[in-house]
Amino acid sequence: MKTLTFLVPCYNVSSCVSHCIESMLVNEVLDDIEILLINDGSKDNTLDVLKEYEAKYPSVIRVIDKENGGWGTAINLGIREATGKYLKEVDADDWVSSENLKEYVTFLKNNEIDYIATNYTEYFKKVDKYERHTFQQCIYRKPMSLSNFWEHHPTAWDFPIHAITYRTQVLRDNEIKVGDRYYGDIEYNLYPLPYVKTICVLPINVTVYFRGSDEQSTSTIGYAKHYKDYIQMSQRLTRFFLQTPPSLNPDLYSFIENTIRGTVIKAYELMMSPAYAGKSDGVDNELKQYDHWLKTTDKELYRYCGRKRKHSVAYIRIWRWFGINLLKL
Repeated sequence: MKTLTFLVPCYNVSSCVSHCIESMLVNEVLDDIEILLINDGSKDNTLDVLKEYEAKYPSVIRVIDKENGGWGTAINLGIREATGKYLKEVDADDWVSSENLKEYVTFLKNNEIDYIATNYTEYFKKVDKYERHTFQQCIYRKPMSLSNFWEHHPTAWDFPIHAITYRTQVLRDNEIKVGDRYYGDIEYNLYPLPYVKTICVLPINVTVYFRGSDEQSTSTIGYAKHYKDYIQMSQRLTRFFLQTPPSLNPDLYSFIENTIRGTVIKAYELMMSPAYAGKSDGVDNELKQYDHWLKTTDKELYRYCGRKRKHSVAYIRIWRWFGINLLKL
């Protein structure tokens, strides 16, 4: 068994994936890592690039070619196929800090922890700027139970997908599966948490997260373009929460609940605001259907959304009562 699998979903990334792969090819860790490259039906020459690396590093790199299905399908396949004790997802336009891999992999090799969080860097292409992200000093290098973490450090939880490494068996044993397309990273961050027993946060900078496009999924343009994927994701999260046992650590339970509340509120905003999809054909009917779905699925969450305020006005309640969309005024 390898110590770590780097899982890299690939779709039309021939221009950048080499940088990602090269950053992982550190001699000191090659015996301990697997680079699992999943080609999600690319239409350019991405597969040729991946195959060249596989031929050159057959004991390290494995390529899986599949029909296009979306980011989430690559993640779900990677969870099933990974041979590493740990699994870390890295997007093909991101890369890792090569100089820190030896320390990072050595820690993983010598420990059995369900959830590892590490520092990360964001790179903003437009201004050619790197921004490092760290966490509270008091939580570094202290393996602990997840319950103890939430009991003693409830404000320290701020780990995006590029900070997370999971023990692979946690994902596999609990059949973690995310949605096929956009915004599955939110599910990837939340679904395993009820099954995580132990956590450790490391002051090691591992991932460099690339921010270079106005059409990334979390940009205004991206949200407008992919709002239907977001709506479906929020519905899956709502169903997930309804199955979450209340016996979970109270602070963790509240965190999951608040995250899902924010996701559902965002779904309303995407459909109501002209800055996103508010002007799209058919969106008013989609909004009504979503509102009815929420009312029949989770009445408490439905009432909570009605109380949400924007500019001191409960805009969703106003829309429900009077049919007036204040975000369009």
